[in-house]
Order: sequence, then C-alpha cells, then structure tokens
Amino acid sequence: MSARRIAFRIALRRVRHDRRRTLGLTAALLIPLTLAVALVTLRATGELPQDIRVAAAFGQSANVLRNHDLVSEQGVEQAMAGAPGALAKAAGKDIEVHAEVDGRLPVSSGGLQVDSFGYGLELDRPVHRGRFAMTGGRAPRAEHEVALSSAVAERLRTEVGDRVRLGKGKTDVEVTGIAAIPTDTLRKFVLATPLTVAREAPSPSSAGQGGSVAGGQNSTSVVWFTPNAITPETAKAMAESGWRSEPRPDSVADSDNSGTLLPQESASAWILGLVVLVLGELGLVMGAVYAIVVRGNRRELGLLAAAGAGPKTRRSVITHQGFFVGLIATALAMAIGVGAAWLLRPWAAERSGEIWGTLRLDTTATAVLAVLGIVTPAIAARIAARGVGGDVVAALRDQAHFETGTPRRGQVLLGSLLTCGLLLITAGGALKAAFTVMIGGLALVIGTGMLVARILPSTGNRADGFPLMQRIGARLLARSASRSATMGTVVASLTVLAGLVLAAMGGLTAEVGKTYRPNSPEGSAFAYATKMPQTSTVAAMADALGSDRLVFMTLAAPPVPRTPTPDGSPWTFWGEFQTTTQLSEDRPTSVMVVKEADLPALLDRAATAEETRTLAAGGAIVMDKRLAPGGKVALTAPESPVTGAGQPQMLQVSLDAVVSQSRSDYRSFPAVYVTTAGLKAMGGIEQPNSAYFYLPKPAGSISTEQEDRAREVLASDIGSGYFTLEVERGPVAAEVLRSTTVGSAVALMLVAATLAFLTVALATQEMRPDLSALAAAGADRRFRSLLTGVYAGQVTLLGVGMGMVVTAAVTPALLAALEVGWSLWPWLGLAGASAGAVAAAVLAGWIGGSRVTTLLRAVR
Repeated sequence: MSARRIAFRIALRRVRHDRRRTLGLTAALLIPLTLAVALVTLRATGELPQDIRVAAAFGQSANVLRNHDLVSEQGVEQAMAGAPGALAKAAGKDIEVHAEVDGRLPVSSGGLQVDSFGYGLELDRPVHRGRFAMTGGRAPRAEHEVALSSAVAERLRTEVGDRVRLGKGKTDVEVTGIAAIPTDTLRKFVLATPLTVAREAPSPSSAGQGGSVAGGQNSTSVVWFTPNAITPETAKAMAESGWRSEPRPDSVADSDNSGTLLPQESASAWILGLVVLVLGELGLVMGAVYAIVVRGNRRELGLLAAAGAGPKTRRSVITHQGFFVGLIATALAMAIGVGAAWLLRPWAAERSGEIWGTLRLDTTATAVLAVLGIVTPAIAARIAARGVGGDVVAALRDQAHFETGTPRRGQVLLGSLLTCGLLLITAGGALKAAFTVMIGGLALVIGTGMLVARILPSTGNRADGFPLMQRIGARLLARSASRSATMGTVVASLTVLAGLVLAAMGGLTAEVGKTYRPNSPEGSAFAYATKMPQTSTVAAMADALGSDRLVFMTLAAPPVPRTPTPDGSPWTFWGEFQTTTQLSEDRPTSVMVVKEADLPALLDRAATAEETRTLAAGGAIVMDKRLAPGGKVALTAPESPVTGAGQPQMLQVSLDAVVSQSRSDYRSFPAVYVTTAGLKAMGGIEQPNSAYFYLPKPAGSISTEQEDRAREVLASDIGSGYFTLEVERGPVAAEVLRSTTVGSAVALMLVAATLAFLTVALATQEMRPDLSALAAAGADRRFRSLLTGVYAGQVTLLGVGMGMVVTAAVTPALLAALEVGWSLWPWLGLAGASAGAVAAAVLAGWIGGSRVTTLLRAVR
C-alpha cells in the first residue's frame, strides 16, 4: 500500500473517530462559507434583467411621446382627446398612441389619507405590459376601479374588494388589485384609468389660481406610448409642433441609488474583493484551528514517525484531514446557503424595493466559493503541519516543543506582512480603492498576530498583581502563546472588518447628513395649503397629530390687484412678500404673519424682550443672519401680478429685524416672521387662500398613522389637491448605520463564541496538566470551568484589542478612499460589539470548560 493511500486512510479514520473535533472544525468553516454562498445567491437573484428594467419604464412601446405645451394649453382631458389628430398632423401620418396620465393622487379610507402618486393607464393593453406587476387581484378596467400599491394598502389597511376615495372626488371606488413597480416596490401609488386620474388629480395652476410656494407641486402630466417606430426625420417634424420623442433604450440604470451608501463600483471588483476577504478569513480560521490540531496530535504523529513514516507522509495525514473537513463543510454550506437564500429572498426583495424572480445561482462565484471551501482548509492544514518533521522523541514524550521553527524565516515573513499591509493601505487610500485598503488591513492583522505571538511568552510573569483567576488565565495565555495568538488573530480580523465597515458607514452617513436638507426641524410636521381651512379643522388636525402646539401662519401679500384675472374670475393668488436676499435658488424666503403667542413654539424657546419689542414696533424676526445685514431686512413684492410677457413693477420695503438664530438650512420652513404690526408697516395684507401649519416635535414621534389621519382631516375640509403635509424624519442613512452596527455586533459575538468554544475544546490536551494541578489543589469543578471561560475571554480580548489597534491605523486610509469624514458613533458601536464578543466568549468558554472537567474525571 502506498504512503499516500496510508495517509489518506489514517486521515479518514481520524475524521470519523474524532467526531466532536470534526464537528467543531466543520462549524468553523461552515459559518462564513454559508454566509458567502447565501449572499452570492441573493445577489444573483436580485440582479433584475435589463428587459425587466426597460419594461418598467417603457412597457413594450417603441417610443414615448410628450407635448407639454399641448397639455398646458388645452388641459389634460382635451389633450388626451386631441392628441391623435395633432400628432398625425405634425408627423404627416397616423401614429397609434395610448395615453398615460400621471400626477399626485391621494387615497383616503377609514379616516386616513396617504399622499400617493397616480398612474392612469390601461394596463391590459400590450403596449403597457411590464410597466407594473399585479401581485394580487387584477388591473382596473373601469372608472370606478383602482389598484393600490402594497405600501398604500398597508397604510390604509385595505384589501382587494374594499372601497377607497381618490383625490378630490367624493365617491368611492373599488380596489380590484394590488400592484407593484418591478424596480421600486416601496413607492406609494395608485393605478386607475387615464380618465379617472385626469379628473381626480389636481390640474396645472393657471394665473391667479395658485401660490408660488405650492405651485408646481400638484401638476398633472400626460405621456403617450406608441408601438410604432419613429424615424429621426419624423421626430424632427414632430418637434416643430412641440412633440418630444424618446426612443426605447436597450438598457437603463438602476431605479434609484439615492439611498445607497456605498459607492457604485463594478460587480467584478466587488466579487474579487469579497473572494479575497473570504479566502483570508477562512485561511485564518482553519490555520488557527489546525495549529491546535497538530499540537494535540503530537504523540500520534510521533508514533507514525517511529513506525517509519516520513515527514511528507505525516504532513499528508494533517493535510487530508483538512481536505475531508473542507469537503464536508462545503457540501453542507452549499445546501444550507442556497436554502437560506431561498428563505431570505422575500425579505431581501422587500428591503431592496424590487420584485425578484425565482432563485438564481451565480455559477462562477458559487464554483469559486466551492473551490475555496475545499482547498483553503487543506492549504491551512498543510501550512500548520510544517513542524511535524521535528523532534520525534519530544513528540513521543508528548512535550510541547515538538515543532521546530525557523526564527529567521519567521522574522522575514513578519516584516513582509507588516510592510505589504502598510503599502496596500497607503496605496488604497491614495488610489481611492477601498478593497485594497481592507486587504492591506487583513495583512496587517496577520502580521500583528505574529508579532503578538513573539511577545506573549514574556508577559506571563507580569500578571502577579492580578486576581487569582485572571492571573492563572494570563499565564495560560503566555504559555500557549502560539495558540492564543492565532485564535486572537481570527477575532482581530473580524473586528477589523466590522470596524472598517462601521467606520465607512459612519463617514458615508455623515456625508449624507451634510448634503441632506430637511424640510423642517427633525421630528416636526409642516404643511401648507392653497385654501383656508376652518378653525375646527385646524383643531382636529392638531388632535390627529397628538399635540396642541400647532402653529397657524398666513402669507404676507401686497394689496389685491385692481385689474381682473385673464378669465374674469376672482383673484386667489397675486403675489407675496419675499426677501431680496435669497438663501438658495430653490428656497423662497417668504414672510409669514404669526401671533406673538405662537413664538415659543416657532423658536423652541421663550421669546426675548428684544424680539417682542421689535415685533410690536412693526419689525421682523429672521432665522438666518444672512437675510438681515445691518439689522435690516429688505422685502419685495410685485405691485401687480404678471399675466403675460414682461416684468412687473416691484414694491420695495425695509423693516427693522432681530436675528433669532445664525443660520437656517431647511427647505420649506419659513425664515422671516412678522405680526400684524409688521404687516401694517409693510402696507400688505394676509393672503386669504394660503395657510401654513407648523407642529414642533412632540414628546413622542409622529407616526405614519397620525400623519395620514391629519392629512385626511385637512382633505375632508379643503380637498386633497390643495395642500402638502410632511413630517421630517431625516435621511434613511442613520437607520442603515444602526442596522449595520447591530449586524456587525451579532456576527462578532457569534464568531467569538464559536472560536472560544473551539479553543477550549481543541486545547484540552494542553490545558489538562494545569487543570489537573488545580483539581489536586482542591479547586472544584465550577472554579475550573470558570477558569476556561476566563481564558477564552482573555483570548477574545486579546484579539479585540489587536483589531481595535489595526482598525484605528487603517480607518484614515479607508475614509480617504471613500472621500468621507470621521464620525464617533461607529467607534462606540464597535466598542459595544467588542464588549459583547468578550462576554459571549466567556460564556462559551465556561460551557466548553465543563467538557474539560468531565474529561479529567474520565482520565482518572
């Protein structure tokens, strides 16, 4: 029988005989490999084909046509009726078109109203196939039928067959189905026929019929889908009549990456980086574990050497054990990972806001992971078995110095790892390559672990001042420096990866916070309406929002124009006072008329004597010092509204002002306030059809149900198309950071506990003399079990400390690669996760230590 076959059979017998060890080694490899398989499978399943993405935007049309001038001149319904004729006249031939009417279309039911978007189209037509997916029921086919998105249906608590009310309508319509956009299932919308949306959604404002702040918010648009191909010559002829043609593309970009925190890099770069990180992590785990296995099998390997087996054969025994464990773990990981991906697919699709199809495997990435799962433990075992060709007599005596090292080679490897790690970190930071930085950090962790392994033996005598339990654990740590350092290195590598992810998320979250412009102060509600509600409605809206601090404001406007509107109807809006200094292009700085009693709610504090005195004297309070240079705020308003071409004459007014705060960066929250005294000094009046409401952050947060209830209260009085209500809940990046922190903490504690259990279980042979001595000295079982827990906790603490140091060294380069700033919160999260990992390791070590004491009794 050949030596290779002998080694193969011995390794197979050891794997079958030492079932607990095999189970532990398989678990160490199974956890990260299963996660990798599940993530790769979910990623492949979540990649929507381009034909689905194109169909979600264009259906099956060859071109999408728009004519804004036609819609604004004739109105939505007339434009829909006259479009075929106008298009045929412009193109010189008949073109088949099918209209889709889009606009804001709130939905009400059961005292709640959801501010949704309306899509009016005949979904059963072939040209619209793929625009929406019906997840329940059927598409609407008549004017009294609608389909709701799942987000709207959940907030209104409605199902197929229920009745709801649309927009400004007073009659109920039937819900015939639940619909979704394949690329954005989180959007709030309602499907109806084109005529239904045209009638129920607000129409574009005309002169004298809308306010500047609310203007453009409620406009309805029409697009026409055509299955006919349009040549460039025809498109050019159509453009002369205001028609714009958009041909069907071959591909479209992802639906919306605004909420994505990580930069969009190529898929191959992400896969390569993940493969390298998984390879490094698996190598660390298996290398650490097999280093313990080799030391635990000293006597057995010595017997093989005495029987004539050469170093190569003895190394093959360990290598084949790694191969068998990798084969078992990989097979289980493939089955469990794919099963987990199947179970997680609905949840992941919901979180991503897309409709995923059946489970799909990424054959290339899965094959690479399979090869890594089998080969990596074999390579790690081979490296760990390099010392089995050492002192055979020492091995037969079961002495610890069986492995003989080469100090010079170890020093070269240590220097190489530290140097390469620093170079990769520096290069990654300079080249803006985040994965290069992370790979360099992993190399730096390994080098740091080797350095710690050289330092640990000299620390045993420095623990004399510790309590007994900690002193014994520290001496065990120093005595088994190689084992402690290798297991600590694994914990350190996970700590570094978690720390870098948290640091990146924290920096990216901070960047989102810098660019994000809130609508109003955090947790508050702000609304404006182009119709004046009744006093009872304002009180009911405050009650729905759960507070009695609702502030009512009106818009300061110039006197009513003496000239009539172009159509002879009464003026409902003719202009407003604004500051001549603008804070930004998209933020009008209107002047609000408030009551002095409402100042504490607006300012979030009591008004000062100077502020009260200024308002009483006809002055203004400004919330941004840029608006009142020199203590004066300059205001302007049109002397007469613009109804055609030309510029109106402007009124110019200057008021004394007191600066209440230095800066205001809100999108809609007013920045200039006057009382009736200031309005009189301006020579203006209160705009009779513009109402503004502000609710400071209540004691508890405003729920979506309260928001929907307040919206329905306001809509029942003035109608759905005449107001906007928003609750400021901030960017979603903070929620992503919190979930990432929790996930990293759970992963860190899980792996730390697993490694702690393996450390104790596989190190029984080396710890047995110490525990036997303690038992002979009278230490009970509880004390010995607790000692193993303390030792496991110290190993984990060593790894966490190494990881924190390396994370602190690598983080600046990673933040430079991502071009983001530093944040404190990720470090607090990492510290909490690290503390939890140490606690979990102590508990796992204590549980595993009970097995050690049982073995001691069996030995006796």
